[in-house]
Amino acid sequence: MSNDGIDPDELWAQTTAVPVTPPPSGTPTRQLVIIGASAFVIMLIVGLILTLALGGKDSSTAIVTTSTSTSTSVATSTTFPTPIVTTLAPTTTDETTTTSSTTTTVVGPITNQPITVAGSLGISHIADAKTTRIDSNAWVIAFRLADGSYIAQHVRPNNGQLGDTTIYRVGATTTVVKSAPNPNTDWIQLHDVYTESGSTFVLYSLNTNFVSPEAKEELFALDVNNGLTTSFGVVGGMNSGVSRLTYGNNIIVGEKFEEANAGPFFLNLDGYTTNPNDLGLADSYDNCTVCPSKFTVDPSGQRLAWIEADLLVVLDRTSARRIAEIPLPKGLYTNINSLDVLGDQILINVYDATIDTMGKPILMSFAGTSTILDTAGTATFDQ
Repeated sequence: MSNDGIDPDELWAQTTAVPVTPPPSGTPTRQLVIIGASAFVIMLIVGLILTLALGGKDSSTAIVTTSTSTSTSVATSTTFPTPIVTTLAPTTTDETTTTSSTTTTVVGPITNQPITVAGSLGISHIADAKTTRIDSNAWVIAFRLADGSYIAQHVRPNNGQLGDTTIYRVGATTTVVKSAPNPNTDWIQLHDVYTESGSTFVLYSLNTNFVSPEAKEELFALDVNNGLTTSFGVVGGMNSGVSRLTYGNNIIVGEKFEEANAGPFFLNLDGYTTNPNDLGLADSYDNCTVCPSKFTVDPSGQRLAWIEADLLVVLDRTSARRIAEIPLPKGLYTNINSLDVLGDQILINVYDATIDTMGKPILMSFAGTSTILDTAGTATFDQ
């Protein structure tokens, strides 16, 4: 309400809507002052009510605007998280269970099964799309145990040369698991690590009297928990022996050789006989380059795998039925060193003759999809 051009007495009259008789002359001015003050107070109250009504509406609008702006800012921050940048960059993390005080982690291939790779640059572990360097020493093969330590070996015998004489356990410290009796004439080959009845076993062969007529290669299983060993018998001699062997639920599988002959090696430990002839294989092959080779078995003992020229074969041991035949890149079979099978995945370990060392392993599924790992060496599935 505006009071422009209105005499205070008229405003008072409009506000009270009651006729007022002017005081007679001689009436004390104190009464007029009181009446005028009362009108002024009423005007202030009316004006204050109008001001609060209009001003309160503006203030509420301002609060809503501020709240909307804040909410938009938070949503933007959530949509573009900063960890995307930091995840891709190499990081250094503490590793309390290894010989190194630090480990380097980089982004690696995506796999639903952790993998260990042993190579000239050390032991690496692949899990959750990250590759972690565990050790910087040169290793030829390694297997990860449940406690995070590794069973590993430095050198494998090659071309008639003396191999490693010791198997190690790499963890917070490096300790000896098994040594050859005579390091001058004997060598040890680490084949596999497996778990049975709650115990962890190391599968290895001991070759004594290397390159002599009395040479003998015997296969053993060492119980890591109590140090006891079990012999599976003699598997080689001066001009004969086995390649890397794998264990799968009471069967040991690999490749045997004797001079120019080679063929599948099946050692049944439970009385059940797996005959190569029943699987469409010969007992041995004479001096051929494309014959079946690199035989392996998965931990369950149900699936066998091997290479047939440019074909990777996976067979069900019980039914003798081929469940997968995966074409390989032409000529790759000449460089394949070993296979490792778990579930519906296969690790293909490749030897790179151009640099005389192991190349980057290939992770392949039964469906034929494949990924080249980011670290060179011999790869094994964690169990």
